[in-house]
Amino acid sequence: MGPRRLLVTAVLLLAQAAPREASEYCGRLEYWNPDNKCCSKCLQRFGPPPCSELPSLASQPLSRLLDELEVLEELIVLLDPEPGPGGGTSCGTTRHLAARYGMPATWSTFTYSLRPSRSPLRALIELVVAREPSASLGQLGAHLAQLGREDALQVLSKLG
Repeated sequence: MGPRRLLVTAVLLLAQAAPREASEYCGRLEYWNPDNKCCSKCLQRFGPPPCSELPSLASQPLSRLLDELEVLEELIVLLDPEPGPGGGTSCGTTRHLAARYGMPATWSTFTYSLRPSRSPLRALIELVVAREPSASLGQLGAHLAQLGREDALQVLSKLG
């Protein structure tokens, strides 16, 4: 073997032996963490996206959403989905939002059992407003951003 061929062979062997430190295996909202040599959630490293783009909503009361029926209905369609095949739930639903507000899983199960006559999202907003009158639309926007629900943030921005 000539020196050039030997060099090419050595480079190829080193390339195969080198560990893969790429994010090609990570999910959509993940990044390659070289410290742990695994995928980590972007939210853990970078925090939630800056708020919830909705500065005019930051100080408005959450109770306003109960008066804006058109916007509330759009959010209900997005956040109160039917369970998926096999009973699974999708990510970022009212169940997840309720957990952000400190509601137990039993509360979510109960409110979902009242459908279709009662919306779990409406029930959640009414309860949060009753418990915490100072709750704001900005806080809701921050929770939606943490859940990765840009679609719901777009609907919420109609109140701005």
